[in-house]
Amino acid sequence: MTSVNDLSGRPPGPWPEHIAALLGGALRRLREEILAVSDDFPGLRVSHYRLLELIPPDGARITDLAEVALMTKQALGQHVDYLQGLGYTESDRLRADRRVRLVRRTARGEEAVAFSRAAIERVEALWADQLGLERYEEFREILRVIGA
Repeated sequence: MTSVNDLSGRPPGPWPEHIAALLGGALRRLREEILAVSDDFPGLRVSHYRLLELIPPDGARITDLAEVALMTKQALGQHVDYLQGLGYTESDRLRADRRVRLVRRTARGEEAVAFSRAAIERVEALWADQLGLERYEEFREILRVIGA
C-alpha cells in the first residue's frame, strides 16, 4: 500500500530551519546513536531508557513518576507495565494504601540505565570531537540557560 503522505519521492531541498526542526534533528541523532549499539536490551526505546533513569533507587510512586516525566498516570503506567513484562521494572502495592503502586528497577533495569548513561557519554564525546571541546561546552551551557 502506498501512503498518500509518502515523502520518499520528495524533491531535494531544504527542510525547515526553525529551532524546533534543528532541535528535532539533534534529538533524532542522539536517539540513533544510543540505539545503534543496544542489542543487549531488545524492546527498549530511548523513552524507556529515560523512564528507567527517572526511577530512584528506592523506587517511586506512579503518580510521582508521571509528574516528573510529564506524562499522564495512565500512559506512564502502560510504560511501566511494558518494562515490567520485559523484566526491567517491578512494582508492588503499598500496604498502607493499596491504590498506590511503587515502581523499582530490577537488576536488569539497572544494567539498562548504566548502558544508557554510557551511551550518552559516548555521544557527548563524539559531539565534543565534532564541534571541538570549547564549542561543545558552550553548546551545553546554552542548552542549560534555555532549559532553565
